[in-house]
Amino acid sequence: MINRRNRMKIGIDCRLINKVQNTGISRYTEFLIEYYINRFGSENIILISNDDCFEYKGCEILYTKLRPFNILHFLHFSSFVENLGIDLFHVPFYSAFFKKSPDIKIIVTVHDLMYRLVTDFFGTNKLLNNLKIKYFDFIVKKSLLNADKIVSISQTTKKDVFATYGFDSFHIPEDSEIGGEGDYAILERHNLQMKKFYFYCGNNRPHKNLNFIIKIFENNPNLPPLVLAGKGHHDFENVITTGVVTEEELKALYQSATAFVFPSKYEGFGLPVLESLRLGTSVIASKISAFLEFKTQNIFFFELENERDFLEAIDQALSHDFVHDKSFLDYYDKNKIYELNDVMINDLLKK
Repeated sequence: MINRRNRMKIGIDCRLINKVQNTGISRYTEFLIEYYINRFGSENIILISNDDCFEYKGCEILYTKLRPFNILHFLHFSSFVENLGIDLFHVPFYSAFFKKSPDIKIIVTVHDLMYRLVTDFFGTNKLLNNLKIKYFDFIVKKSLLNADKIVSISQTTKKDVFATYGFDSFHIPEDSEIGGEGDYAILERHNLQMKKFYFYCGNNRPHKNLNFIIKIFENNPNLPPLVLAGKGHHDFENVITTGVVTEEELKALYQSATAFVFPSKYEGFGLPVLESLRLGTSVIASKISAFLEFKTQNIFFFELENERDFLEAIDQALSHDFVHDKSFLDYYDKNKIYELNDVMINDLLKK
């Protein structure tokens, strides 16, 4: 448990919370808010947001026009926070402070280094891609250099941070639980049958490798359809899109799918894998470092770009009943993640 300090003020950067798109960073930030309220009390929490409609019961909320990845705004953000009387400030992404603060303990969470490690992440124009990498490098390097603690959400990201920047970090896995009841009306709207479709949720960036599986489902009409949830997707033969879904609809799709499919070439963690497994649905995933960290018999791996391997993984998933894997779920238990955060913060406050 945290060794509390009297009247200690905790700041949390909520500028990337997105209630509409319900992104992974958004859910992670809300998890942090719950954690810090649990440990320090809502009266000691200050949330910083760009959204003047953002509300969180019991917490003080401050609004700023300073955006995380605008380089001019980045230069001024540390000065803005230093005037708030905050003792500890947690930034759930890698745009934090341009300069070191002598009075505030800074924690920065890194989810991935996708912009650095995915080829042509910003596009196929080499000049523009390299310029954008340098732009982000400036923000990310300064943020990590001026952090008192860096949190990596996976061992893969921990290794990437050290290999790329030479900074050590503290590994704390993510937690994500989709609460409430599932809205199964989404199945009827898209003519979907329970346990007779495969599911993917997320964007359609090139590293997500969706074209690989879309072609497989197009060319194999005997397979149950592939359902894609999120922005930027298009219908194809044997491929159905839902657009952006609510939390309740997302829960229903996870629970109703034959398996969740995740064919990415690179990820820092893979939150949908954990969400799917928590809701009792198997996962078919590419054999990449971050996904291999999920040690459970409910995941079936395939080699990247290997269609035969992918189809074999589908057969394996179909022939195995989902097994309740307590040891796996315990590793990602919320209380255990709370305790890891306690260890990290207690260590930070001793310095």
